[in-house]
Amino acid sequence: MTSWKKWKHEHRALYGRGGGLLGHQLPRLDDPTLIVCPKCAKRASVVPVNEETVRANCFACGFSTEAPILPRGYAWGAETPTDGFFGCELWLRTNCEGHSLWAFNQRHLTFLEDFVAARLRERRRDPYWRNASLGSRLPQWIKSSDNRESLLKAIEKLKKMAE
Repeated sequence: MTSWKKWKHEHRALYGRGGGLLGHQLPRLDDPTLIVCPKCAKRASVVPVNEETVRANCFACGFSTEAPILPRGYAWGAETPTDGFFGCELWLRTNCEGHSLWAFNQRHLTFLEDFVAARLRERRRDPYWRNASLGSRLPQWIKSSDNRESLLKAIEKLKKMAE
């Protein structure tokens, strides 16, 4: 069993129905984590190489490096969020309502957009329902319906940056 799979198996209580670590979006080839290149400050991406390694690539300057996939956590309160593998700033970030709104990739943006746009947010009860969903871990300013319109505009701006 690979080190990531072993850790995931040993810590399965942290996982939701989709099998992904809550609050942690692993990059995929078809939906990489978008970062700021540490060499040229242009858009770069983090993609999996195999089950144990990810690679950061910048097509603008040719920067490339690899790192092991290890479990990492993220804090929504971070004003300058990083990718969690290389410590690079996220490409998809903007200011909204006096806070930093950010996303790892398209999947994360879609989740945020769906969550913010929802008029009724219901949760399924399961053994870990109290704090086991990404939605339950969002900061209050994102959950607030008072900020819905400005959040949706900011998410739209991030979606254009992701194209």
